[in-house]
Amino acid sequence: MTDIAIAALPYTFLASLGAMLDGHSRLGEAYSANPAMGDYARPNTRMRLISVAAGPIRLAGGRKLDADGDLASSQNARLIYLPSFQLADPDELPAALDPYGSFHDWLNKQHRAEILIGACGASVCHLAAAGLLGRGPAAILPRLVAPFKRLFPDIKIESATPIVANGNVITCGPDFANPGLIQRMFAWAFGLDVAHVLEMRDPQIAPTPLFDITSDRLVAEAKIWIRERFARDFGIAELARDLGVSHQTLIRRFKAAGGGTPRAYAQEARVSTAASMLIETDRTIAEIAALVGYSDVASFRKIFTARSGMTPSQFRKTPATGNRNSLEPTVRPKLNAG
Repeated sequence: MTDIAIAALPYTFLASLGAMLDGHSRLGEAYSANPAMGDYARPNTRMRLISVAAGPIRLAGGRKLDADGDLASSQNARLIYLPSFQLADPDELPAALDPYGSFHDWLNKQHRAEILIGACGASVCHLAAAGLLGRGPAAILPRLVAPFKRLFPDIKIESATPIVANGNVITCGPDFANPGLIQRMFAWAFGLDVAHVLEMRDPQIAPTPLFDITSDRLVAEAKIWIRERFARDFGIAELARDLGVSHQTLIRRFKAAGGGTPRAYAQEARVSTAASMLIETDRTIAEIAALVGYSDVASFRKIFTARSGMTPSQFRKTPATGNRNSLEPTVRPKLNAG
């Protein structure tokens, strides 16, 4: 019997896949220290790494990992885990889900058999496409909230909760909560004592954000949306629609959170990205202007100079510390002390 099946999609994040592998190994480590309890990792459980697509598992970044088999070769698992995978463009979510109808059918079959299924990051969307989430609730990666709402408007999103249990389905939004998802899956499948061993050996503490983040979740989601699309020609009405609020509400909440306006934030994102490219690349100013969303180089020079206090050419020639200081505090976010 395969107790644990990891169903990995193309461009799986190694850290997310490794969260399950490491969790299983930690239990083996803990139990091997007590001969009376036996070696949990070898005789009591087996793990099978499944490639959802044909062939080896393609990891984010291009590396490949040999799989133990495909969906047809995995039967009678006690739990199934879908690690997070890379989705560079959130608006490409429908295209990322469409080719996997047979995988969704397989998930549905396992769900009907009351097998525990957990997923993290973008993989949660496959559970929705398979019909496993019902009307929710579900935890969704913040950067995928807008496209998820468009595809699955009837599913309630718990955007403030990183891990959500819904029957025999557990969803996890951000990757930092991945170990917590593994603990909950082990508690469900193998008992609370097993999960308690993991918790005692490796307590889960949410990381301190590197940058100050607004406490208004709507504004935080708006900033994520803009960061994903700032180089495109978009309208604030489009942003408001995706977030499910009025144009006026979005502007008001943005200003109340001290973020100026959404359009000003997009402009800051363009300038800060251009600044990094001026320092780190040899691209021409015209190329950089086009890449960050300006069709007119003269407009880019004017806005960049107003924001940084120097022209793009001057900025490129200035020592690194001077470059960074010139962008404080309008563009570069404030670092937390830790």
